[in-house]
Amino acid sequence: MRVGDLVETNSGFRGIITEVEMMYPRHPQSPVGRVAVEWIGDAPTWHHTRGQLFSAFSVKVLSHANR
Repeated sequence: MRVGDLVETNSGFRGIITEVEMMYPRHPQSPVGRVAVEWIGDAPTWHHTRGQLFSAFSVKVLSHANR
C-alpha cells in the first residue's frame, strides 16, 4: 500500500490513501501498519475524524497509483 492507492472497505466504501505509517519505522522492509484515507462520497460509520489513521487490514487495495 502506498499513497494514492484506491482502497475499499468490506462494506463498499471507497477512498484514496493519503498517508501511510509503517509498523517498524526504522526497518527498511517493514509492513504497512496504519493508513489515512480520503473517502470518496460518504465515509464509513467507524471513521469520524478526517486524517485519522487506522489499521491497513481494514481495507483492500483496488488499484495501485502510478509509480
